Amino acid sequence: MLDACQRISSLSSDVQSIIARNDPGRWLRPLAHRPKAELPFDPLLVPAGASLLFDATVYIDQLKGQLPTSIINLMASRTILHGAPALAELAVTIGALDPLDRRTRAALIPVVETLTRINPTRIIAPSYEVWLEAAVIAGILARTQAIPRQDRRKFLNDTLLFLQAVDAGAVMVSRNSRDFDLLLQLKPQAAVVLYDKS
Repeated sequence: MLDACQRISSLSSDVQSIIARNDPGRWLRPLAHRPKAELPFDPLLVPAGASLLFDATVYIDQLKGQLPTSIINLMASRTILHGAPALAELAVTIGALDPLDRRTRAALIPVVETLTRINPTRIIAPSYEVWLEAAVIAGILARTQAIPRQDRRKFLNDTLLFLQAVDAGAVMVSRNSRDFDLLLQLKPQAAVVLYDKS
């Protein structure tokens, strides 16, 4: 009984702390997208020795041979972490493609190979605190950017990965400059490197 009360007290404290860090009342107006020149597109500025965490766009562009050389070179010299939300975005393709379509098997081969090649010890999953904070931030962005109610989970996966990178002390790598621009406006201390397809 005492343990249960302590867990409830701890969760209540966590929620209050998350709200204090991400006060929705501070964000009442739409956030404007900034010019690319103001965003972190230079991989040479990634701190020495920092590990990397990939957005789903990195896996997709790697499969298509569309990663820029600068990002490939960065990946070759760093420890790579894999966020469970990004891997889930890849895995959903396995169930989503029509199994009766003759093109599906060939389309899924590189996706399955990518998922099976990943070292499980490099996979990180969000803690419940990260989930809660990501949900609050995603909700703030859905409101400020006037996202339709049915699409209000739009920012959740990116926010999960973004906060996972912060939690792990890693640098987030993504092609999704529009959404990560907004996240960086809320959390400018986060480490992110963005890129365009080659």
